[in-house]
Amino acid sequence: MLRRRFSLRLSTEPPPSWLGLVATLAAVAAATLIVYPLKSLAPVVSLGVVYLPAILLISIVWGLRLGLLASLLSAIAFNYFQLPPLHRFTIADEENWVALATFVIVAAISSTVAGLARAGAVEAERGRGEADRALAELAALSRERDRMQAEMVEAEALRRSDELKTALLRSISHDLRTPLTSIIASGAALGSESVTPQERAELSEAIVAEGGRLSRLVENLLDMSRIEAGKAEPHREAIDLAEVLDAAREATLRPEVVRLEVERDLPLIEADAAQLERAFANLLENAVRHGGGTPVLVKSRIVGDMITVRVVDQGPGIAQSEWQRIFEPFQHGEANGASGGAGLGLAIAKGFVEANGGEIAVDSVPNQGSSFVVSLPDLGRA
Repeated sequence: MLRRRFSLRLSTEPPPSWLGLVATLAAVAAATLIVYPLKSLAPVVSLGVVYLPAILLISIVWGLRLGLLASLLSAIAFNYFQLPPLHRFTIADEENWVALATFVIVAAISSTVAGLARAGAVEAERGRGEADRALAELAALSRERDRMQAEMVEAEALRRSDELKTALLRSISHDLRTPLTSIIASGAALGSESVTPQERAELSEAIVAEGGRLSRLVENLLDMSRIEAGKAEPHREAIDLAEVLDAAREATLRPEVVRLEVERDLPLIEADAAQLERAFANLLENAVRHGGGTPVLVKSRIVGDMITVRVVDQGPGIAQSEWQRIFEPFQHGEANGASGGAGLGLAIAKGFVEANGGEIAVDSVPNQGSSFVVSLPDLGRA
């Protein structure tokens, strides 16, 4: 509180000059009165120091000019009331001349130093005020920058959301329309009396196949929505990875082209069997689709405290610049963009593998095929 009051006094204009003049006269008068009882304790020539506190006070509060005035009035009062002959502006003793001259010099120096100190303090306080204002402006600018960054992040999120919606509509409109068109056409053809039993069987198979395709698309959309919402919490239990891979192969459209070379004595892993089955089914479906009917090889091995599963196809391969992007929703590799699919399979595989504590990566050579590697923690070694 004292510091605040002192800072406020020095940071503003000094009190009115008339008040400083009154204070100067009062301070000199008070110092003069104090000298009288002190004459019995010390030589009068040494009592001029009594005036110095008043001079310093006036100089600090009102500045150099009133400080010098206080020094002059103090010298006059000291001479007139204290130095013999009293009540005259003359000095009889030469020693008193020296004492008065010394007092005047000391008083002038003291008032000057105090006045300069006040001026320096005022300037420092002004500089502190300017620095505080500058800091306040910087803080305001920082808050404005943070607000703008937050708005930019929000705008970017909205932009990405719009892009995702656009990609979703573009992909889903095609992937929904194709099986629906086939189902409607096949269903309409079944009602024709000219359809032979063999054609009827083929149409029925087409309806079932396209219905399964449509069902897988809906399942992928539901899986992707859970992953994006952070609600793909796995129900962990000890599972046999070989059984999961068998189930994933049977869930593909062409399980006959998938060859499993998985050790039957693999250690158990702790994971969600349904999620991993969906992840590997998407990887196998992706390999079968892009392999063009060529064999797809699935191999497993133990590396340190991890079990790795490698899905190898003989498709057109993926450029290294695409290795990260293909795991994003609704994305296709440049070489695979026209091979069908909504672009959700790899994103779902990555989401479910990572949800179960694993990792997924791709290694590919254009025109030679691709290899997707899934690494999962070994329950017995983790």
